[in-house]
Amino acid sequence: MIDLALVPLQAGGEIPGMEYVLIGRIIALLIGLGVGYWVYKDASKRGNNELLWAIGVGALLALLFPIGLIALIAYIIIRGDVIEEESRTAETTGDDW
Repeated sequence: MIDLALVPLQAGGEIPGMEYVLIGRIIALLIGLGVGYWVYKDASKRGNNELLWAIGVGALLALLFPIGLIALIAYIIIRGDVIEEESRTAETTGDDW
């Protein structure tokens, strides 16, 4: 067991494959940002707390991918129906016109 712990020291102090870890983290961050943006737009159409859902799902996807997938599935299951936006022209002109 101790032999496995000393492997990074035997490699000259470098952790093998660190560039792959960095590339994977960047890809995970981009996926988290993209899904977070989608959740924000979708939640705002449905009248949910869009900022909370977007930060929660996006951050969990970027940091802890399996838990982020569970959060995304939970959002998709419990999101409400799309709320029809009222005509803003009727509000500004009033019913007298």
